[in-house]
Amino acid sequence: MSVMGISKFESLFRKEGSLDIDKSDVKRIYDFTNNVIHRLLQVGIKNASINGRDVIWTTDLPITEGLENSIKEFEAMDTELDLSGILEAMTKLPPLKYEIGADIEEMLPKLSGGIVIAFIKAFKTIEPKKKNPQTQDWEKIQAIFETLL
Repeated sequence: MSVMGISKFESLFRKEGSLDIDKSDVKRIYDFTNNVIHRLLQVGIKNASINGRDVIWTTDLPITEGLENSIKEFEAMDTELDLSGILEAMTKLPPLKYEIGADIEEMLPKLSGGIVIAFIKAFKTIEPKKKNPQTQDWEKIQAIFETLL
């Protein structure tokens, strides 16, 4: 990732959660976001199959109201930070049993951004005074998301 991309993520974390992150933290959020997207797509495959389709649509993804709100927050912030292009390049789709629809392809950067916002909010809920997340802090939040998804 470029220095510009890292600085934009640092700005997002400072603005949304008063958190100081570094290059290794950007790698962690990249891995985390892709893992969450993969899990959402796995549920999407099941839902598409139930509906007799072999293409996953956004309506097949289990997007909660909270994640939807985080996506909207990201969209509002993205006009200033312009992270969508970076997130689009960062998002790696795993090989899937079904194809994804064009609606999901278009939505992926926003979904990634919403996941990042949700992560920051969860972190600030658990560790409201912490400014510089450590490895064990990242692991706590990841464990919570893995339990919920």
